Order: sequence, then C-alpha cells, then structure tokens
Amino acid sequence: MADARQVAAEIKRLSEMSPDAFTDTVVQYVTGGTNRRAPRETQGAALHDPRLAPRTLQALRTAVQRAKAYNPIREGETRKQQQARIAPWRETIKAAMPPFEDVVDDLAHDHAKELAALGDDSFADRWTGFVLDEPVPAPTSPHVEALAFRSPRVAGRVARLCRLMIEEPARFMPEPPAGESGNAQERRVENFRRRVESEAAYLRYSVQYGEARQGRMPSEPNVRLQALKVLGERHPEELMELLRQERGGALEKAAEERRARRAVRRAARQGAR
Repeated sequence: MADARQVAAEIKRLSEMSPDAFTDTVVQYVTGGTNRRAPRETQGAALHDPRLAPRTLQALRTAVQRAKAYNPIREGETRKQQQARIAPWRETIKAAMPPFEDVVDDLAHDHAKELAALGDDSFADRWTGFVLDEPVPAPTSPHVEALAFRSPRVAGRVARLCRLMIEEPARFMPEPPAGESGNAQERRVENFRRRVESEAAYLRYSVQYGEARQGRMPSEPNVRLQALKVLGERHPEELMELLRQERGGALEKAAEERRARRAVRRAARQGAR
C-alpha cells in the first residue's frame, strides 16, 4: 500500500504540471512506464485520487485524440501500418478509463447533491456561469460540474431554467460592452441561446433517463406547441396573421366540401328521375 505522505507529495507534484506534461505522464503510466520520481504504486494512487481523477480522465481522452502524435510514423512505414500499430495502443488507453470514470461519477453524484441544496438565485448563478464558460469554483472540475448539472437529481430544475434563459436571455447574460452594435448584440444573444439549447438537449435525455429508471415511460416534449408559444411571445402580430390565414383556408375548404356534397346529392336526385 502506498504511503499517504508520498501520495500527497505526488499529487502536489502532478497538480503543478502543465497540461501537456501531465498528459505525457498519464500515458507513460497506463502504458506500463515507470517514473524515477515516484514508485508506480504511489503514482497510481495519486492519479486515482479524487483530486486528480477528473484531470487524469481528461488526459486519457486527450491522448486518444493525439494517438498519431504519440505514435509517429516510422521510417519506411506506411499509413496503414501506422494505423495498425496505433489501434492496440489506443485500446490500451481506453481500457484504462473506467476506474477514473467511476471516481468522476462518484464526484458528480456528490456534487449534484450540493447543487440541489442551493437556493434559486445561487443555483441560477452557478448554471449561468457554466453556460458562459466561466471558471468553475475549486475544487470542482468543469467535467464534474457538467455531469452534476446533467444528473437526474437536478436536470429537471436546470431544464426549467433553460427555458427561461431562451425566452429572456438578457436576464442572464453579462452587460453588453460599451458601444456594442445592434448586429453584434444579436450575434451574442444568438450564441447564448444556441449554447443553452444545446445543453437543454442533454438535459432532456437526462430527465427521460430519470423517469425510465423509476419505471415511468418518458414523455416526449410537444415541440410544435412549444414553438407556437415562443412565436406568439416574440411575434404576436405575425402569429395572429398566420392564424387568420389558416382559419380562412379551413373555412374555404369546408365550404368547398359542402358544395361538393350538394353537387353529389343533386346528381343523385337527377339520376333517380
């Protein structure tokens, strides 16, 4: 068993590394390498510690994306041969992820409880900061924050907040820069709404998962009704005009059907004479 003081010292050392250096260290560890500064057992305990596990998991995902950089093509090697060599390496990296994912999931579960206990204003501020990509308060990592917000425990609450953010973005967005043009403001609002809508999609699945987990059939949102409501709030005059057109078309269609039925009856009477 690793010595607690050595593990603490290793956590401190690893925490101070740059992102690239940390990723290199993680790759070296999961591929069986050793580090002269710390025994393998000590380094493993440090990387699996809740204080480092989220960063370790992110490093593993980064390594998968940089597989070619970690396995550059060799002299005389074809691209196909390089890919064949990379494939098992990539699987080794992926196979190392589950233990770290378990730690991160536990952290997110606990953090979701903390978020659920927040008052409405504090909760809205925390979620708004997440949407705006503001730094996450320590010691929570951005990944843990995201998982916690998307957990069934708070997803429904966040989804309701998202609807309000889409309808009234100015309430949640930062003050506009001095001298901002109308077009720039529209783009900023649109980008904000797009980010909220993207998160709302994740939340919908999370809410449905929570319902299914409780043995209830998830309900699909009435998208057309929601869109009609938004249209009415943003462009009431246009909506009324569309409704008048639709009603007029429906009335005309009904009148045409009545005329057709009368024509059929007249033809039937004439044929009977």
